[in-house]
Amino acid sequence: MSKTKVVDEEQFYTKLGIPLTSLKNARKAIEANRTSGNVICLVGAAGIGKTHIVRQVADERVPEKPFEWKGQTWKDSSPTVALYLAHMQAEDMGVPYPSRAKRNELLKECELFMRIGEMSKNGFGEKARTHAMGIAEHVLDSGSALEDGTFEFLVEKNLKDLPPEGILFLDEWNRADKSVIKAFFTLLEDREVHGVQLVPPGVQIVAAMNPSDGAYSVNEAEKDHAFRRRLAFIAVTANTGAWLQYADKRFHPLVVDYIKSQPAMLYDTKLRDAGKAFPCPATWEKVSIILKDADRTKRDLLDQGVDLSICGHIGQSIGSQFMAYVKDSETVINPNDVLNKYTDKSVVRKKVQRLIDLARNDVLNELCSGVAITLMSSRPTPESIAPRLALFMGDLQPEMAISMIVHKFGAASEEMEDAESYMNSLSMAMHEQPAYNALFEGIGEAMQKAREEVGEGTESPLQP
Repeated sequence: MSKTKVVDEEQFYTKLGIPLTSLKNARKAIEANRTSGNVICLVGAAGIGKTHIVRQVADERVPEKPFEWKGQTWKDSSPTVALYLAHMQAEDMGVPYPSRAKRNELLKECELFMRIGEMSKNGFGEKARTHAMGIAEHVLDSGSALEDGTFEFLVEKNLKDLPPEGILFLDEWNRADKSVIKAFFTLLEDREVHGVQLVPPGVQIVAAMNPSDGAYSVNEAEKDHAFRRRLAFIAVTANTGAWLQYADKRFHPLVVDYIKSQPAMLYDTKLRDAGKAFPCPATWEKVSIILKDADRTKRDLLDQGVDLSICGHIGQSIGSQFMAYVKDSETVINPNDVLNKYTDKSVVRKKVQRLIDLARNDVLNELCSGVAITLMSSRPTPESIAPRLALFMGDLQPEMAISMIVHKFGAASEEMEDAESYMNSLSMAMHEQPAYNALFEGIGEAMQKAREEVGEGTESPLQP
């Protein structure tokens, strides 16, 4: 991110005097106001994951009492009702709107009485025509009583069936027409519109908006002190960990695994600022939907139509990288899986053995580097990972194992505090493993050659 961009972001949230935090921490603010009536408003770039975090809160919120709503029993989670204010018009909020069903019913009655009036030549015919004209005037009269259903407020229609508990999410509210958001004054504070109580006590209201920094077409309504008084603004930034937690069982596994291996690809601000299609939590959700639909219809994930659709959402450059990942999904392995899941019959071991059979030394070399870096970055207890690491290294070709021991671990441990002490402990733990000792028995001569290449007397990082 450029220095200029950082200044822009600082100007936005400091101008409003609001805190800047991660979506993970903003979630805590939402949870803390479950029953307070205070409305949290998340402020962040489009597609950053504001909607995801709100849905995640609701999905993990256990109702005080189980209830039936929309044909479902809610007992372990709560629903989210999203209202996109940017898509609404003034008549949706405060103008009486003709009810089509009731209007058609009345017009049919009007037509019937007009026919009766035409057919009858006595006084009854005149009464029938008078009655028909009265109905027509009633339909056209915007001041007609609402009791008969001729006219209705659409906001009441939209919100009349809210659940007893859950979250009412007002998204993109500052992109709506000012006449629309003014109608939400009483909804935010009194939970009613036009004097009608619409929001049940158990429903929490949460809002979201884009920054008023010139990058978005917004109405800057948050500058109005009346809105500032009704909302608690929190500026948020993308948080990969929180998104992965949300996406883990909701998004297609290939999307989740790709972001785990390439976390910087969750939100590409450079492509966004260049005015190009860019990856963000919202577009990755679109990619997930495309892949799930392809699985459901048994369409090849490498189908050109799938490829073009995905690139259309996240851009050609990132889309091509992702599709290469899909194509090579059998060969892409998360280093953490080697350290934590590498067992005799594990999926990750089968993938490594397949790479070895295919002589994919390029991929294996990158994996070895990733394992070494991950190990030295997280520094798990040597005894806890030694069995899996030893089994992994024992499966490698001798030359690859030597390179990992002599070069990868050495490079990963450079300039790290207490690296020598940790590597000594790891070495001792590794030599307790049969697979590791068998490795050394078979590569003694090659090990000596490797030592000579890096300098006489140099010891292996894992050699006691």
